[in-house]
Amino acid sequence: MDALERFRKEFKGWVRSHNQIKEFNTDPDEILGRLENKIPESNLRQIGAAFINGWLENEPEEDRRYFVRESDRPGLRGGQWMLEHAGSGNVNPCWELYVQMADYSRIRTVAEKHGMTTRLEDGLLDITVYAGNKMVLYVENKKEKSQALHLLDRMHKYGESGFSMDDPDKGNDPLRKSKYLIRGDAFPEYFGLSAIDYEKMFQVEYHDTDNRFTLHEIDMSLTEPLLNAVVEGEPRPHSVVDPLALEIDHLLGDKVWVSPGSGQTAFNFYLPTETGDAIFLGVYEDGRVWSHIKTIGKVISDQLAGALSYVGISLDTSKEWAFWKRKGATLKLQDEDPLEIARIVAGSISLY
Repeated sequence: MDALERFRKEFKGWVRSHNQIKEFNTDPDEILGRLENKIPESNLRQIGAAFINGWLENEPEEDRRYFVRESDRPGLRGGQWMLEHAGSGNVNPCWELYVQMADYSRIRTVAEKHGMTTRLEDGLLDITVYAGNKMVLYVENKKEKSQALHLLDRMHKYGESGFSMDDPDKGNDPLRKSKYLIRGDAFPEYFGLSAIDYEKMFQVEYHDTDNRFTLHEIDMSLTEPLLNAVVEGEPRPHSVVDPLALEIDHLLGDKVWVSPGSGQTAFNFYLPTETGDAIFLGVYEDGRVWSHIKTIGKVISDQLAGALSYVGISLDTSKEWAFWKRKGATLKLQDEDPLEIARIVAGSISLY
Protein backbone atom coordinates (compact mmCIF):
# COMPACT_ATOMS: atom_id res chain seq x y z
CA MET A 1 0.00 0.00 0.00
CA ASP A 2 1.55 3.30 -1.06
CA ALA A 3 1.15 6.57 0.87
CA LEU A 4 -1.86 7.84 -1.10
CA GLU A 5 -3.69 4.54 -0.72
CA ARG A 6 -2.95 4.59 3.01
CA PHE A 7 -4.37 8.10 3.31
CA ARG A 8 -7.52 7.12 1.45
CA LYS A 9 -7.95 4.09 3.69
CA GLU A 10 -7.59 6.20 6.85
CA PHE A 11 -9.89 8.93 5.54
CA LYS A 12 -12.70 6.53 4.68
CA GLY A 13 -12.29 4.99 8.12
CA TRP A 14 -12.72 8.43 9.71
CA VAL A 15 -15.94 9.01 7.78
CA ARG A 16 -17.34 5.57 8.66
CA SER A 17 -16.49 6.07 12.33
CA HIS A 18 -18.09 9.52 12.34
CA ASN A 19 -21.21 8.12 10.68
CA GLN A 20 -21.47 5.39 13.30
CA ILE A 21 -21.12 7.74 16.28
CA LYS A 22 -23.20 10.62 14.94
CA GLU A 23 -25.72 8.44 13.06
CA PHE A 24 -24.93 10.26 9.80
CA ASN A 25 -24.99 8.83 6.28
CA THR A 26 -22.04 10.68 4.77
CA ASP A 27 -20.70 9.01 1.62
CA PRO A 28 -16.93 8.42 2.16
CA ASP A 29 -16.22 8.50 -1.58
CA GLU A 30 -18.12 11.76 -2.11
CA ILE A 31 -16.34 13.65 0.65
CA LEU A 32 -12.99 12.14 -0.34
CA GLY A 33 -13.57 13.40 -3.87
CA ARG A 34 -14.21 16.92 -2.58
CA LEU A 35 -11.03 16.73 -0.51
CA GLU A 36 -8.90 15.52 -3.41
CA ASN A 37 -10.26 18.32 -5.61
CA LYS A 38 -9.06 20.94 -3.12
CA ILE A 39 -5.97 19.55 -1.38
CA PRO A 40 -2.94 18.70 -3.58
CA GLU A 41 -2.24 14.99 -3.92
CA SER A 42 1.30 15.53 -2.61
CA ASN A 43 -0.16 16.74 0.70
CA LEU A 44 -2.40 13.72 1.05
CA ARG A 45 0.55 11.44 0.30
CA GLN A 46 2.49 13.14 3.10
CA ILE A 47 -0.30 12.39 5.58
CA GLY A 48 -0.42 8.78 4.43
CA ALA A 49 3.36 8.56 4.85
CA ALA A 50 3.06 9.83 8.43
CA PHE A 51 0.74 6.90 9.21
CA ILE A 52 3.05 4.45 7.47
CA ASN A 53 6.00 5.83 9.48
CA GLY A 54 4.03 5.49 12.72
CA TRP A 55 4.09 9.22 13.46
CA LEU A 56 0.31 9.68 13.45
CA GLU A 57 -2.36 7.41 14.87
CA ASN A 58 -6.12 7.31 15.28
CA GLU A 59 -7.34 7.34 18.85
CA PRO A 60 -8.39 3.80 19.80
CA GLU A 61 -11.68 4.41 21.61
CA GLU A 62 -14.78 3.37 19.66
CA ASP A 63 -16.18 6.91 19.63
CA ARG A 64 -12.82 8.59 18.89
CA ARG A 65 -11.55 6.86 15.78
CA TYR A 66 -11.81 9.99 13.64
CA PHE A 67 -9.51 11.82 16.08
CA VAL A 68 -5.84 11.85 15.02
CA ARG A 69 -2.85 12.50 17.29
CA GLU A 70 0.91 12.15 17.33
CA SER A 71 1.88 8.61 18.26
CA ASP A 72 4.73 9.74 20.52
CA ARG A 73 2.79 12.34 22.51
CA PRO A 74 2.52 11.20 26.16
CA GLY A 75 -0.76 11.00 28.01
CA LEU A 76 -4.34 10.46 26.90
CA ARG A 77 -6.33 11.80 23.99
CA GLY A 78 -5.71 15.30 22.67
CA GLY A 79 -6.26 14.27 19.05
CA GLN A 80 -7.74 16.52 16.40
CA TRP A 81 -10.98 15.62 14.70
CA MET A 82 -10.61 15.36 10.95
CA LEU A 83 -14.27 16.05 10.12
CA GLU A 84 -16.62 18.82 11.19
CA HIS A 85 -20.36 19.32 11.05
CA ALA A 86 -21.62 21.58 8.27
CA GLY A 87 -25.27 21.65 9.39
CA SER A 88 -28.30 19.60 8.34
CA GLY A 89 -26.44 16.34 8.83
CA ASN A 90 -23.67 17.32 6.41
CA VAL A 91 -19.95 16.96 7.02
CA ASN A 92 -16.85 18.79 5.76
CA PRO A 93 -13.19 17.94 6.17
CA CYS A 94 -11.41 20.16 8.70
CA TRP A 95 -9.50 21.69 5.81
CA GLU A 96 -6.74 23.40 7.78
CA LEU A 97 -5.75 20.16 9.49
CA TYR A 98 -4.89 18.53 6.18
CA VAL A 99 -2.44 21.35 5.47
CA GLN A 100 -1.03 21.09 9.00
CA MET A 101 -0.56 17.33 9.04
CA ALA A 102 0.97 17.27 5.56
CA ASP A 103 3.49 19.94 6.60
CA TYR A 104 4.19 18.06 9.82
CA SER A 105 5.01 14.89 7.89
CA ARG A 106 7.20 16.67 5.34
CA ILE A 107 9.07 18.63 8.00
CA ARG A 108 9.53 15.63 10.28
CA THR A 109 11.01 13.60 7.42
CA VAL A 110 13.87 16.11 7.15
CA ALA A 111 14.14 16.89 10.87
CA GLU A 112 14.61 13.26 11.91
CA LYS A 113 17.46 12.82 9.45
CA HIS A 114 19.25 15.70 11.19
CA GLY A 115 18.55 14.60 14.78
CA MET A 116 15.82 17.17 15.44
CA THR A 117 12.40 16.85 17.10
CA THR A 118 9.14 17.80 15.36
CA ARG A 119 5.90 18.38 17.28
CA LEU A 120 2.27 18.95 16.41
CA GLU A 121 0.17 21.37 18.49
CA ASP A 122 3.10 22.15 20.77
CA GLY A 123 2.13 24.75 23.36
CA LEU A 124 -0.75 25.43 20.92
CA LEU A 125 1.74 26.24 18.14
CA ASP A 126 0.71 24.33 15.01
CA ILE A 127 4.13 22.81 14.24
CA THR A 128 7.47 23.26 15.98
CA VAL A 129 10.95 21.87 15.39
CA TYR A 130 13.64 21.70 18.08
CA ALA A 131 17.35 21.36 17.45
CA GLY A 132 18.04 20.02 20.92
CA ASN A 133 16.66 22.58 23.37
CA LYS A 134 16.38 25.40 20.82
CA MET A 135 13.16 25.97 18.90
CA VAL A 136 14.41 26.47 15.37
CA LEU A 137 11.11 26.64 13.51
CA TYR A 138 7.49 27.49 14.21
CA VAL A 139 4.97 26.95 11.41
CA GLU A 140 1.45 28.35 11.41
CA ASN A 141 -1.14 26.75 9.13
CA LYS A 142 -4.25 28.22 7.53
CA LYS A 143 -6.80 26.94 5.06
CA GLU A 144 -6.73 29.78 2.52
CA LYS A 145 -3.95 32.01 1.22
CA SER A 146 -6.08 35.08 2.02
CA GLN A 147 -6.21 34.04 5.69
CA ALA A 148 -2.43 33.60 5.77
CA LEU A 149 -1.84 37.02 4.18
CA HIS A 150 -4.18 38.72 6.65
CA LEU A 151 -2.39 37.07 9.56
CA LEU A 152 1.00 38.06 8.15
CA ASP A 153 0.02 41.71 7.65
CA ARG A 154 -1.19 42.06 11.23
CA MET A 155 1.79 40.22 12.69
CA HIS A 156 4.11 42.60 10.87
CA LYS A 157 2.29 45.51 12.55
CA TYR A 158 2.43 43.94 16.02
CA GLY A 159 6.12 43.22 15.54
CA GLU A 160 6.73 46.86 14.60
CA SER A 161 4.64 48.45 17.37
CA GLY A 162 5.29 45.96 20.17
CA PHE A 163 2.75 44.65 22.66
CA SER A 164 2.34 43.33 26.19
CA MET A 165 1.68 39.71 27.06
CA ASP A 166 -1.27 41.06 29.11
CA ASP A 167 -2.90 42.70 26.06
CA PRO A 168 -6.35 41.13 25.49
CA ASP A 169 -6.29 38.79 22.50
CA LYS A 170 -9.86 37.51 22.44
CA GLY A 171 -10.67 36.92 18.79
CA ASN A 172 -7.32 38.44 17.82
CA ASP A 173 -5.42 35.62 16.16
CA PRO A 174 -2.51 37.79 14.91
CA LEU A 175 -1.78 39.10 18.41
CA ARG A 176 -1.93 35.60 19.84
CA LYS A 177 0.47 34.28 17.20
CA SER A 178 2.79 37.21 17.87
CA LYS A 179 2.77 36.30 21.56
CA TYR A 180 3.69 32.73 20.66
CA LEU A 181 6.93 33.98 19.10
CA ILE A 182 8.18 35.55 22.31
CA ARG A 183 6.42 33.70 25.14
CA GLY A 184 8.67 31.96 27.64
CA ASP A 185 12.02 31.31 26.06
CA ALA A 186 10.73 30.09 22.69
CA PHE A 187 12.07 32.74 20.27
CA PRO A 188 12.15 30.50 17.18
CA GLU A 189 14.73 31.59 14.63
CA TYR A 190 12.37 30.92 11.72
CA PHE A 191 8.63 31.38 11.24
CA GLY A 192 6.77 29.57 8.45
CA LEU A 193 3.31 30.32 7.12
CA SER A 194 1.45 27.73 5.08
CA ALA A 195 -1.98 27.28 3.46
CA ILE A 196 -3.43 25.39 0.51
CA ASP A 197 -1.11 26.29 -2.42
CA TYR A 198 0.73 28.91 -0.35
CA GLU A 199 3.98 28.79 1.60
CA LYS A 200 6.34 31.50 2.93
CA MET A 201 9.34 31.41 5.24
CA PHE A 202 10.66 34.21 7.44
CA GLN A 203 13.71 34.74 9.61
CA VAL A 204 12.69 36.38 12.87
CA GLU A 205 14.70 39.31 14.21
CA TYR A 206 13.93 40.05 17.87
CA HIS A 207 14.35 43.55 19.31
CA ASP A 208 15.15 44.47 22.88
CA THR A 209 12.04 46.41 23.89
CA ASP A 210 8.25 46.01 24.00
CA ASN A 211 8.28 42.46 22.57
CA ARG A 212 9.08 43.87 19.14
CA PHE A 213 10.21 41.71 16.24
CA THR A 214 10.68 41.84 12.46
CA LEU A 215 9.77 39.07 10.04
CA HIS A 216 12.27 39.01 7.16
CA GLU A 217 10.97 37.04 4.19
CA ILE A 218 13.53 34.57 2.84
CA ASP A 219 13.53 32.38 -0.23
CA MET A 220 13.40 28.99 1.50
CA SER A 221 11.02 26.07 1.78
CA LEU A 222 9.69 25.02 5.19
CA THR A 223 12.42 22.40 5.53
CA GLU A 224 15.51 24.32 4.40
CA PRO A 225 16.23 26.04 7.76
CA LEU A 226 16.70 22.58 9.28
CA LEU A 227 19.61 21.59 7.08
CA ASN A 228 22.27 23.56 8.95
CA ALA A 229 20.80 23.74 12.48
CA VAL A 230 23.09 22.62 15.31
CA VAL A 231 21.58 20.18 17.82
CA GLU A 232 22.53 20.88 21.44
CA GLY A 233 20.82 19.56 24.57
CA GLU A 234 17.40 17.92 24.89
CA PRO A 235 14.06 19.23 23.59
CA ARG A 236 11.70 20.75 26.14
CA PRO A 237 8.96 18.48 27.53
CA HIS A 238 5.60 18.31 25.81
CA SER A 239 3.18 20.98 27.01
CA VAL A 240 0.65 19.49 29.43
CA VAL A 241 -2.00 21.99 28.37
CA ASP A 242 -2.32 20.99 24.70
CA PRO A 243 -4.63 17.95 25.05
CA LEU A 244 -6.94 19.88 27.39
CA ALA A 245 -7.05 22.90 25.07
CA LEU A 246 -7.96 20.69 22.12
CA GLU A 247 -10.66 18.85 24.05
CA ILE A 248 -12.20 22.09 25.33
CA ASP A 249 -12.18 23.47 21.79
CA HIS A 250 -13.97 20.33 20.54
CA LEU A 251 -16.70 20.73 23.13
CA LEU A 252 -17.06 24.50 23.52
CA GLY A 253 -15.60 26.23 20.47
CA ASP A 254 -15.66 30.00 20.94
CA LYS A 255 -17.70 29.89 24.17
CA VAL A 256 -14.34 30.05 25.94
CA TRP A 257 -10.95 31.08 24.61
CA VAL A 258 -7.38 30.40 25.56
CA SER A 259 -4.56 32.91 25.78
CA PRO A 260 -0.86 32.65 26.72
CA GLY A 261 -0.19 33.51 30.35
CA SER A 262 2.09 36.37 31.32
CA GLY A 263 3.63 34.91 34.48
CA GLN A 264 3.96 31.38 35.84
CA THR A 265 0.73 30.44 34.07
CA ALA A 266 1.33 28.80 30.71
CA PHE A 267 -2.21 29.38 29.45
CA ASN A 268 -5.42 30.96 30.72
CA PHE A 269 -8.91 29.84 29.68
CA TYR A 270 -11.39 32.72 29.72
CA LEU A 271 -15.17 32.79 30.07
CA PRO A 272 -17.41 35.85 29.51
CA THR A 273 -19.27 36.84 32.69
CA GLU A 274 -21.51 39.71 33.74
CA THR A 275 -18.49 41.56 35.10
CA GLY A 276 -16.18 40.87 32.17
CA ASP A 277 -13.89 38.10 30.99
CA ALA A 278 -12.82 35.80 33.83
CA ILE A 279 -10.13 33.13 34.11
CA PHE A 280 -12.24 30.00 34.35
CA LEU A 281 -9.07 27.96 34.67
CA GLY A 282 -5.36 28.58 34.36
CA VAL A 283 -2.61 26.03 33.90
CA TYR A 284 0.93 26.50 35.19
CA GLU A 285 3.89 25.23 33.21
CA ASP A 286 4.25 22.37 35.72
CA GLY A 287 0.62 21.27 35.26
CA ARG A 288 -1.03 22.86 38.31
CA VAL A 289 -4.56 24.10 37.59
CA TRP A 290 -6.34 27.02 39.26
CA SER A 291 -9.50 29.11 38.93
CA HIS A 292 -10.14 32.79 39.66
CA ILE A 293 -13.13 32.44 41.96
CA LYS A 294 -13.72 36.16 42.53
CA THR A 295 -14.09 37.12 38.87
CA ILE A 296 -15.98 33.97 37.86
CA GLY A 297 -18.60 34.68 40.50
CA LYS A 298 -20.24 32.47 43.11
CA VAL A 299 -22.83 30.83 40.86
CA ILE A 300 -20.36 29.59 38.25
CA SER A 301 -17.64 28.69 40.76
CA ASP A 302 -20.11 26.67 42.84
CA GLN A 303 -21.30 24.85 39.70
CA LEU A 304 -17.70 24.10 38.76
CA ALA A 305 -16.79 22.96 42.26
CA GLY A 306 -19.85 20.70 42.41
CA ALA A 307 -19.03 19.10 39.06
CA LEU A 308 -15.39 18.57 40.05
CA SER A 309 -16.39 16.92 43.32
CA TYR A 310 -18.07 14.07 41.43
CA VAL A 311 -14.68 12.97 40.09
CA GLY A 312 -12.79 13.51 43.34
CA ILE A 313 -11.41 16.99 42.61
CA SER A 314 -11.91 19.80 45.13
CA LEU A 315 -12.06 23.56 44.58
CA ASP A 316 -12.29 25.94 47.54
CA THR A 317 -14.76 28.62 46.44
CA SER A 318 -14.33 30.63 49.65
CA LYS A 319 -11.07 32.08 48.31
CA GLU A 320 -10.45 34.74 45.67
CA TRP A 321 -8.58 32.13 43.63
CA ALA A 322 -7.65 28.55 44.35
CA PHE A 323 -5.75 25.58 42.97
CA TRP A 324 -7.67 22.46 42.04
CA LYS A 325 -6.83 19.59 44.41
CA ARG A 326 -7.14 15.83 44.44
CA LYS A 327 -6.82 13.90 47.73
CA GLY A 328 -5.58 17.06 49.44
CA ALA A 329 -2.67 17.60 47.03
CA THR A 330 -2.54 20.15 44.24
CA LEU A 331 -3.80 18.52 41.06
CA LYS A 332 -1.36 18.03 38.17
CA LEU A 333 -2.95 18.14 34.74
CA GLN A 334 -0.51 15.60 33.29
CA ASP A 335 -1.96 12.98 35.66
CA GLU A 336 -5.55 13.58 34.55
CA ASP A 337 -7.76 12.60 31.63
CA PRO A 338 -8.08 15.82 29.57
CA LEU A 339 -11.43 14.72 28.14
CA GLU A 340 -12.88 14.26 31.63
CA ILE A 341 -11.72 17.74 32.66
CA ALA A 342 -13.05 19.25 29.42
CA ARG A 343 -16.44 17.63 29.94
CA ILE A 344 -16.62 19.02 33.49
CA VAL A 345 -15.78 22.48 32.19
CA ALA A 346 -18.33 22.19 29.38
CA GLY A 347 -21.01 20.96 31.75
CA SER A 348 -20.40 23.80 34.19
CA ILE A 349 -20.61 26.41 31.45
CA SER A 350 -23.76 24.89 29.95
CA LEU A 351 -25.52 25.47 33.26
CA TYR A 352 -24.45 29.10 33.24
